Amino acid sequence: MDSNEKRLSIGEVSEITGVNTVTLRAWQRRYGLLKPMRTDKGHRLYGEDDVKRIEAILSWLDKGVPVSKVKELLDNTAVFPPRVEKLPEWDSLKGMMLTFDAAGAESTLLELTKNYPISVLENTLFSTLSDWFSEQNSEVTNLCRQLWLATVKNVLVRCLHLGSKAKGKKQCWLVGLHGDLDYRFYLQALMFQADGYNVTTYERIDTALPLLARSLSDSQVEKLVLYSDQALSAALKRDVVAVVYESGLDVRVEGACLAIHPDLNTATIMNKES
Repeated sequence: MDSNEKRLSIGEVSEITGVNTVTLRAWQRRYGLLKPMRTDKGHRLYGEDDVKRIEAILSWLDKGVPVSKVKELLDNTAVFPPRVEKLPEWDSLKGMMLTFDAAGAESTLLELTKNYPISVLENTLFSTLSDWFSEQNSEVTNLCRQLWLATVKNVLVRCLHLGSKAKGKKQCWLVGLHGDLDYRFYLQALMFQADGYNVTTYERIDTALPLLARSLSDSQVEKLVLYSDQALSAALKRDVVAVVYESGLDVRVEGACLAIHPDLNTATIMNKES
């Protein structure tokens, strides 16, 4: 590392890359993927090459390569990458769900969250295993799917609470516009947490949304995220538009509702009003 190069703390690297600090430490200690410098007091310092290496690691993980196999690919470009469609734990977790071993699955998932970014787990595990249970089309596998979704949700809620211990972050509120939210609500919260926000979750508000937004605009909240995977009523759509246009907050709409109501995209709303 060049002595004149700007060096970054582990927290700064986490915000830049979206990889939480627990995972960055695990990549160094368990897998030898990173070799940051240390201050005299033992604090990790990262340079531009480290950030580029993290981006390369993420690229391999997004392809489904297990974290234990990534170092070989990084250090030897001549190695042909394995063809991987799912994580090694995919089959064992499926078996746990089929035997209703929720405790075992939760323990395995908690360990995986230390080694993989949440976005990678969503693409290679959470959604794909949920889809597999749906495709079996039986009462038993439907029950297993519901148990799987509940288990993932419990793990993500725990991860969110553990991550909220960091101080001095930007403030974000994530508000559900309907009840019966599945794990994707908390997945969204963790995505914003990885971007450096201290996230407060409010699982359901179907009335008084403009009042909440006005209250938050008078506080230190920078971002308000409105989340729903369902169609919105005409009244709720009007409230969302009013909040985006009038609250003075950085407001975003997220979830499957955007596929149903593409006009609720924040940029679309602002363009119409301008």
